[in-house]
Amino acid sequence: MTTKAGFILLGLLLLATSAWPGTVPSAEANKEIIVRASKHEGFNRVVFEATDDAFIKATVVTTLQNQIIIRFPSNVELKAQTRIEMATSLKNNTYTINVNPPFKVKVSQLSTPPRLSVDIIPPAKTETVKTPVPEGAMTLPNLRIVLDPGHGGYDLGIVAGDLREKDATLSVARALETALIKKGRSVYLTRKADQYLSLTDRALFANQKAAELFISIHVTNSGNFIIYTFPGEAPSPDSVDETYGMMTRQRAYVEKSKALAESFGKALTDEFKKDVELRKMELPVLGSVGAPAIMVEVPVAVMSDSVTKAKLSETFLKGIAAYGGQ
Repeated sequence: MTTKAGFILLGLLLLATSAWPGTVPSAEANKEIIVRASKHEGFNRVVFEATDDAFIKATVVTTLQNQIIIRFPSNVELKAQTRIEMATSLKNNTYTINVNPPFKVKVSQLSTPPRLSVDIIPPAKTETVKTPVPEGAMTLPNLRIVLDPGHGGYDLGIVAGDLREKDATLSVARALETALIKKGRSVYLTRKADQYLSLTDRALFANQKAAELFISIHVTNSGNFIIYTFPGEAPSPDSVDETYGMMTRQRAYVEKSKALAESFGKALTDEFKKDVELRKMELPVLGSVGAPAIMVEVPVAVMSDSVTKAKLSETFLKGIAAYGGQ
């Protein structure tokens, strides 16, 4: 055997000896950590207690959307002294706590004994403060409303002194439109200017806008308010429906139209202290509208006085609010 071969053999023998079972140092045992959990007012606390400060200082806490992850510097064995009322898991040196989001985490490192404190803080509960509704305040139904100012163009309607019905009804409709828009409601006028519209045009407009309330505004020589609704009975052969060839879409809304008329009637009586007559008539402009529909006739005396006329839009709002889309 050559000298070189001898050295090689000796090296192999030394390597084999170093790998012999029992000569490798045993693996370091898992670090023992004591875990305690407690509930406090407004947060939960989990405490990890070790035997040396260096281990605690080397521990890293991170958070994900719904997890708190504690990574210790080496594998650990956890000994829980109190039950943790959250889903947890341990894999080697990583301890995971599952938490319902949203949440905040406050981490503190303490000594004597060395420990890591993790506070899990849910968001503060905010109390919903309800704004008191003033007594008598109106709650308007969120409905598409079509206002129909009566007459227009060459059709003057009633003329009494300086009052022309076509102008008075448009003025009231515009004031009511403004009030409804301020309340955030959808409102449409069959006419916005001094123009003539046929009864068919008015009804078609309301149906095209998918009206959920239809209010036609007129003037009467009577000293009282008059509110018309379409009757529920089948039309006779010589009825207005036959004369005008109008559809009777109103049949399905007779009861709701009646409720709307009653709501308006009460509002007008309360405000103006006048009698309100509720009448049924086969008016084509009502019979052809597929929505609760009424025609309100306002006394000339109310329309002619600027003070009482100004009250009409607010009173109509009260009538709509009282109806409430029932």
